[in-house]
Amino acid sequence: MLFELIKRNADSPNVVAHPPVIFAAGFLIGLACNFWAGISFNIGEMVKIGWVFVAGGVAIAAWAALQLSAAGTGVPTNLPTTAIVTTGPYVFSRNPIYIGLILAHLGLSSVLDAPLAMAALIVIIPVMHKGVVMREEAYLEAKFGPTYRSYLARTKRYF
Repeated sequence: MLFELIKRNADSPNVVAHPPVIFAAGFLIGLACNFWAGISFNIGEMVKIGWVFVAGGVAIAAWAALQLSAAGTGVPTNLPTTAIVTTGPYVFSRNPIYIGLILAHLGLSSVLDAPLAMAALIVIIPVMHKGVVMREEAYLEAKFGPTYRSYLARTKRYF
């Protein structure tokens, strides 16, 4: 199972790294820097708001992953995409899993009172956009052609 998540597949978007790895690495580096620097939000209510973001982000990402699985297409980025999913959260965004990961990242940074972990999104988001999303879009357009272009025309990339 782990080997399947690591190995590259010729029929995949050839992303720079799996999105959860990008988010986790950025978060952990930011958290370590935050621990070292001792910076705080100094706002007690951030914890309560953070839990809402964590729950919402996880719910969106899980819902999107379930939609992909129900359609019989792979969720990990190194597996072939076998269908364009346009239901559930994919009606509103072409990248709801990544939106969910961003929300969860924001929430967890708040819960842990870690502004530098939150600031790591300044690096994570461009890496995700260029190294994952743009590669996925090129792959899907090459693979599905007009079907994917139709989906592009009616659905926003992020919001």
